[in-house]
Amino acid sequence: MEPFKYHVYICTQSKPEGVKSCAGLGAERSLAALKSELAKAGLDSEVQVTTCGCLGLCDRGPNMVVYPEGVWYSGVAPEVVPEIVSEHFAAGRPVARLVRADAPDLKKEILEHFAKARAMKELMEKAGVMPAEIETLMRGFMESRIMLTAIDLDVFSAVGPGAMPGQVARKIKAAPRSTATLLNALAALKALTKQNEKFFNTPLTSRFLVQGSPDYARDALMHMVHLWDRWGTMTAAVKKGSAVKLTAMKKRPKDATSAFIAAMHRNASFRAGAIASAIELAGVNKLLDVGGGSGAMSIALAKKKPGMQVTVFDLPNVIPLTRKYIAQAGLADAVSTQAGDMTKDRLGQDYDLALVSQICHMFSPAENLALFKRVRSALASNGRIVILDFVLNPDKTSPRMGAVFALNMLVNTRAGGTYSGEEYLAWLGRAGFADAKVTPLPGPASLVSARRP
Repeated sequence: MEPFKYHVYICTQSKPEGVKSCAGLGAERSLAALKSELAKAGLDSEVQVTTCGCLGLCDRGPNMVVYPEGVWYSGVAPEVVPEIVSEHFAAGRPVARLVRADAPDLKKEILEHFAKARAMKELMEKAGVMPAEIETLMRGFMESRIMLTAIDLDVFSAVGPGAMPGQVARKIKAAPRSTATLLNALAALKALTKQNEKFFNTPLTSRFLVQGSPDYARDALMHMVHLWDRWGTMTAAVKKGSAVKLTAMKKRPKDATSAFIAAMHRNASFRAGAIASAIELAGVNKLLDVGGGSGAMSIALAKKKPGMQVTVFDLPNVIPLTRKYIAQAGLADAVSTQAGDMTKDRLGQDYDLALVSQICHMFSPAENLALFKRVRSALASNGRIVILDFVLNPDKTSPRMGAVFALNMLVNTRAGGTYSGEEYLAWLGRAGFADAKVTPLPGPASLVSARRP
């Protein structure tokens, strides 16, 4: 059974530089053109498009196969996509000059390609060549550092609508030779394009990394820049068992605090609505957001239930930033703030619900247990605690982001980490809560909730 009129498979597999592939011959641009043309023709609900691995015709790419006829196309450049859409998908006439009609020769070419690929793989295996997937893991920091430096120097804003290397160098106050080298590398990473020695932003960098864009994200991304030095200490941190460069949140420089809260706000705002919909607010009239940072979650919850009394509790150096974000959301009258240290100051009392969002990974097991006991004291009878954080499986190897983030806590905190659902349930039980449960959410984080009897 085929629910669509046509089903297209288009190869987008990448291969090492110097080796021909559909991706290297522009398959991603062809894929984008195909989706765009189908939408313009009103055929996007009739033609299903699926990306796939190697089809065995790498020298002739980009390649795609159209079912149910089983028509093979090669050399599908973006320029020929409109013709394929109008002739084949709209009119039912395959574009003959692009079709591979020589079935026996086509099969022979594909099988020869796969035989050569197997032989090369066996040769590399015997020679002890390092697999590409390991090489990629080890070299990943290089491309990351290129992007972080570009963000730190605000290179994309300097490039603007287009600029020569010398113009960019003057704007970012850097040496011309090194600036040109950086711009070339960014073009190689497809974060910029280069035409006649002039550099231009891509649609994505224009949207997110150029000052003045509504989605300009550099303020938040500066948090990633600041993390670089800490991650460079990982070997020493693993040996020590704790961060070797430790600065308490309340003692961080103002720019680092601002970047951290901006990053947290951007990340939380994206998912806040979906998370808020998963939190039951029936009977909740008074809500406490412990360590609420920018107030992104409080903003979403206040919008979900107008009239509810919401308080964001965070450090004195964070609260001014919290108030700014709350005001921007137009909720200054609905969401209040309270400055304090959640590890020692009184949290308040008689709350129907306490939200502890992305906090527990900063603390040790003993500190989390102590925090849950303090939260319990702030709740009314039958009040609930809802925890949002990375929740690992029992062997702590997934979700992948949660397992990796545990090392971020190693290099940034005294004893923080990411924890399993079983650990959360045990702590809540010891803290005097009942009916504790874990609710998985899409993505790397989950909800853990319990009730004060």
